[in-house]
Amino acid sequence: MFCVVSFVILSILSVFSAENRSLAREALDCVLRRVTLRPCNTGFDEKMKAKILGFVITKTETGARILNRFFEPLSWIFILLFLGSTFFAVRGVYLFYVTGSCNGLNQSGFCVFDPTGQSNQISNVGESCPVVLPGEDPVSLKGVNLSGFPVMNENGEKRIVFIGSYGCEYSRKAYPVVRQLAEKSGASFTFLYYPVKESSDYLAKIGYCAYRQDAQKYWSLVDTFFTAERSQIEDESFIRQTLAETGYNPETIAFCASDSQTEWTVKKLLNEVVKTGFFGTPTVFIQNEVLIGPKPPRVYAIALNGLLYWAR
Repeated sequence: MFCVVSFVILSILSVFSAENRSLAREALDCVLRRVTLRPCNTGFDEKMKAKILGFVITKTETGARILNRFFEPLSWIFILLFLGSTFFAVRGVYLFYVTGSCNGLNQSGFCVFDPTGQSNQISNVGESCPVVLPGEDPVSLKGVNLSGFPVMNENGEKRIVFIGSYGCEYSRKAYPVVRQLAEKSGASFTFLYYPVKESSDYLAKIGYCAYRQDAQKYWSLVDTFFTAERSQIEDESFIRQTLAETGYNPETIAFCASDSQTEWTVKKLLNEVVKTGFFGTPTVFIQNEVLIGPKPPRVYAIALNGLLYWAR
């Protein structure tokens, strides 16, 4: 095992230093012989031991004496540490590729590939945490009635549910990625708007009325709200202008939004969103996965189509 670890380390070092290339070749020869159950004929183990002890003895004679006495067990400890660190390094790379975090899906611990934690940032709904009953998932679509929400390609074989807010910068980052994935894959796409950054539920009423009047035009309206300047989103004149440009009658939509029946229905829909137990936007449900925060595009694709999504 010492030969194996030495070969790996010396192979890396030999890229930067020609001095280590001959040692790397000797280590490889030793590895090949050990694999075929033959002893090393180059004396590689002893040569490396002599080099290490020669370095240590110049620093501390006592340390060299102890190292010489316990060289074999210390070598095994080093090997185990090397294998352990290699395992966790490979695991971290795999998890980052699949989930966008070195620590696993929706985990916010430090990740060297995402030091700022961009993939897990959200706009919080509030300071209070949702109540979770024992045995239940904290964020889930279980018991949530999605029948009243806007849906694209309702009969799609796979399902994507997106909870977002027009004023949330993280929702604005994730929405076009997820919607494009839904269109490309043919999955059904349900949009649950929740006013996290907005001061009222007025846009929820506008969206409800617009979808009821023309479901096709509605998605263009949503696209515009997500791409518009955040300072414009709640501006009455901007909303009317956007409605007109999308092909709606602003007066008709405004009248519908002010109706008491609309207000009651919208509150009911927002309560359904709260039932999911979500605590921030964006929150995306893809098949059986819950993805919180704006993930890299590949993470959404993997959740929907598996690791080989690129081959589909």
